[in-house]
Amino acid sequence: MWQSRRVGGWSISEVEALIGLSRRDIQRACYGGQGGVAILSPQDTTWGRRSYDLEDLAQLYVVKQYRRQGLSLPEVKAEIEEQKEAGKSIEDLLGVQVSRLKEQAEEVTGQLLQAEALLAAAKGDEGTSLEKLVSRHLGIRSALDPSLSTPPEKNPASSIETLLYTPGLIDSSGVALAMDVWLGPGSAEMLRSAAEAASLRIQSNGGEHEKIQSNGGEHEK
Repeated sequence: MWQSRRVGGWSISEVEALIGLSRRDIQRACYGGQGGVAILSPQDTTWGRRSYDLEDLAQLYVVKQYRRQGLSLPEVKAEIEEQKEAGKSIEDLLGVQVSRLKEQAEEVTGQLLQAEALLAAAKGDEGTSLEKLVSRHLGIRSALDPSLSTPPEKNPASSIETLLYTPGLIDSSGVALAMDVWLGPGSAEMLRSAAEAASLRIQSNGGEHEKIQSNGGEHEK
């Protein structure tokens, strides 16, 4: 499962550079003596130096994320041990970090869209500039949350069509303000209503299609 393409693993200097955790924290996380917390135990090489494999790298990354949240190393160890006792693996802990970081990214990109849209309007930029900002943001949001991706068969030609074909996207962080700045007051609410109506039509048509198929099957019998 945890197979590194690199033979021999990474040195502590490389780990420090790759994941951004200080050398002191790496040493303390891996040391069981005085001052250490022994969260993990990397292998020693034939030269007496520690070599960090891919699983070690992943665990130290999780340690770094907990440290960024303000936890001390003893608190990090207690948290990881508690999660392991609950049956959680390092993959599960990484998954939690991915979800948390995506939420942060969505919030930051939404705030960025709001600021850029207002700046563009303040500068008197034309609508094309605002449309590009919205289009870029929608692409980022779809990448962060695939559930908000527009169905490929729709093939929207504009940001407005993307919002119409993807219920919920208009409510993602920053989009409503950007649309009102771009198209005028109340535009976001109009798009929201139109998207909801379009979604209901699609659901209704899907139900009718299933009903027709069902009736067709009964006639064949």
